[in-house]
Amino acid sequence: MLKQRVVAAEKIAAELHEAEDAIDQAIIKLAKLAGTLPVARFETNMSAIVGQDAVTKVTQAIAAAGQVRQMVTDAHHALSETQRQVGLGARMFGAGTDKPRSPGATGDRNAANEAADEVVIQPRAVA
Repeated sequence: MLKQRVVAAEKIAAELHEAEDAIDQAIIKLAKLAGTLPVARFETNMSAIVGQDAVTKVTQAIAAAGQVRQMVTDAHHALSETQRQVGLGARMFGAGTDKPRSPGATGDRNAANEAADEVVIQPRAVA
């Protein structure tokens, strides 16, 4: 039973990290596009009115992507709680850094007990 929970947690963590990375990549690409639009206007000596609707839509898309990112990070926190609820006391890693300790963590358990119920997910490679 524990092994099945560990396998499920690892799969969920991998997919969560992929989703987080995809959202960040979308934000990066939108930000590049947002920067290219006014540069293209300057380089072509066009009026500020030209392409304004597109600039507005791209900046709205960046804001929407930021909201999506917030929702996914909220889901990440909720999944951390879920892991504790199912007895996995997991510590996850992402982007090569340790997950921050939750504000309510007391650290009063000894290391041996903590290690016995932890799932350690190794950092993923960032492309």
